[in-house]
Amino acid sequence: MRASDLLGREVLDRDGIRLGVVTDLRCVLDGPLRGGLCAPRVEALLVSRHRTGSLLGYDRNEQQGPWLLRVLVRLLHRRLTVVPWTVVETSQAGPLARPLALRVAAADLPAAEGRRTPG
Repeated sequence: MRASDLLGREVLDRDGIRLGVVTDLRCVLDGPLRGGLCAPRVEALLVSRHRTGSLLGYDRNEQQGPWLLRVLVRLLHRRLTVVPWTVVETSQAGPLARPLALRVAAADLPAAEGRRTPG
């Protein structure tokens, strides 16, 4: 699976409630060895109600980009939700255009550091 198979996909909780779209991935390097490095493995999806700006990285680094743009992007993504890969219905995680379904309700998901969950 490629990152492009996940980025931009709509995410629904187990009750069919829309959480938003996948705007970023959190990966860890603990997969099988490829050459001298471990392969990346998706640990979590970052889901936002808005697409704009998040893929540019303005929501991650305090010192990145013009301050006004950084503030606006953070405002748009203040309700960013972390979705652990373990709760994604992986049978639907292929390169299809349909939404990703979760095995849990939205209320059971953690917020990103310093941010609240949707609702």
